[in-house]
Amino acid sequence: MRPTLRLLLCLALAFGISGCAKRESLVEQGARDQVLHYGIGPEPQDLDPQFLQVNPHITVMMALYEGLVAYDPVDLHPVPGVAERWEVSADGLTCTFHLRRDARWSNGDPVTAHDFVFSFRRILTPALGSPYAYYLDVIRGAADYRNGRITDFSRVGLRAPDDHTLVVELGQPAPFVLFLAGSFAWMPLHRATVEKAGPIDRPFSGWTKPGVHVGNGPFVLKEWKLGDKIVVGRNPHYWDAARVRLNAVHFHLVENEETEERAFRNGQLHITEFVPNAKLDAWRRSAPGQLRTGPFFSTYFYAFDTTKPPFDRVEVRRAFSLALDRAALVAAFPQNGMTPARSFVVPGVEGYAYEGANELRFDPAEARRLLAAAGYPDGAGFPAVDITFNSASRHQRVAEVLQAMWQQHLGVRLSLHNAESKVYNAERVQRKYLLSRAGWVGDYLDPHSFLEVYLSTGGQNTTGFANREYDDLLKVALGTRDPAERNRLYRQAEDILLRELPLIPLFYDGKPHLVHPAVRGWHPNLLDLHPVRNIWLESPAK
Repeated sequence: MRPTLRLLLCLALAFGISGCAKRESLVEQGARDQVLHYGIGPEPQDLDPQFLQVNPHITVMMALYEGLVAYDPVDLHPVPGVAERWEVSADGLTCTFHLRRDARWSNGDPVTAHDFVFSFRRILTPALGSPYAYYLDVIRGAADYRNGRITDFSRVGLRAPDDHTLVVELGQPAPFVLFLAGSFAWMPLHRATVEKAGPIDRPFSGWTKPGVHVGNGPFVLKEWKLGDKIVVGRNPHYWDAARVRLNAVHFHLVENEETEERAFRNGQLHITEFVPNAKLDAWRRSAPGQLRTGPFFSTYFYAFDTTKPPFDRVEVRRAFSLALDRAALVAAFPQNGMTPARSFVVPGVEGYAYEGANELRFDPAEARRLLAAAGYPDGAGFPAVDITFNSASRHQRVAEVLQAMWQQHLGVRLSLHNAESKVYNAERVQRKYLLSRAGWVGDYLDPHSFLEVYLSTGGQNTTGFANREYDDLLKVALGTRDPAERNRLYRQAEDILLRELPLIPLFYDGKPHLVHPAVRGWHPNLLDLHPVRNIWLESPAK
């Protein structure tokens, strides 16, 4: 063969082989470059931790910010964060945090105790309207300040005697205060960046945009492409940067569960936030090691606006609850790890389980009697009501099952209202609904984490429910040191909640994810918190 022909043939073969070679997927490329592709569901409203809306976005907050404490990735016990050590006084009322001297903001500025005082003052400012300001209510005077009963912030139990010491004085003992100290609501903000964007009581002022944002977490904000992804890269100023193994994380914004599952299947994601119910069984059969399902400290429920007819009457709310066969509802989702709810607080908290006359049950005859007593025999004359839920296949399916049960057992015909997540969240907060899907994920393993939601002053209480006895029981329980007595008080409070029913608990959730074999350092846990600073990637053996 002539040399020129041989060369042309070799080139043709080379190009042909190259052209037919399998293109490297994002997952494969990410494992090689330590770039994690993580699905986090719908787009966040903002990257301000004081305005977090949904649980999956906590993962982003833990990448961009760090609180006084951090969480162990396996069992979530508090470990040193910005504070390298702390002491709690013998009476449980004073926590002293000692901040590490090498803690830095992403622009190189030192992180100080004064940054925390500023951040706490901002979230507690009534005009800001943070839905999570109540996370600081354990601090002396915090609730009074955020509700406008006092206007002098120096009366709130926070002191920074120097740059590296933060003293937090509690109104009463709170056994879970260290866990709260690592939560998104307690995370510090860079004062100069926030104030440059406008008054501290103006939300969404633009300081969280790429190129403007300054955080103190293990990663820095690089890009936010609306409707697509949020990209973070390593923060070289982070105090423990040497132990962070990922170079970047791409948080993919995917509203639809089926789209997210397809992206995982096609090598575009290492971790999904959701798994469509219809696909769970197939994944369990074909790749059981990649489907991670565990118990979750979460209750799925529907909430009423208790201030508007027809749900301003407790008889109607009770009728709607008694007409639901929760076992049949859960049977419609056989692979999802869900269990029928018998109470609001998820079982599993050590020493606590609701036991009382108002345990949730299925009793359609009693439901019809109560609805008739309220003036709607067999549903006659019942007004038009929408079942409001946000976009996701499971939410749609649950709403359809409830719609059928209420029609069958009560004779009421309700319409379905499917709202995009941002609209749904806004309508829920503004109480532009009568009956709306909701859910709650406990922030710490304690009954208070659930029951405080329905305090009359609770920032997440969107039902209009207010009960003085309920509020008082929770206040007394919070200051009770004896665990058995404290749990007894919580049972009394939950009994009131299940009697008045501003919400209808439906089931306790399981939490499935799809996790690629390359992912290391990701651990299932009851609160589904996964600090990305502890995750790295290894290409699986072929």
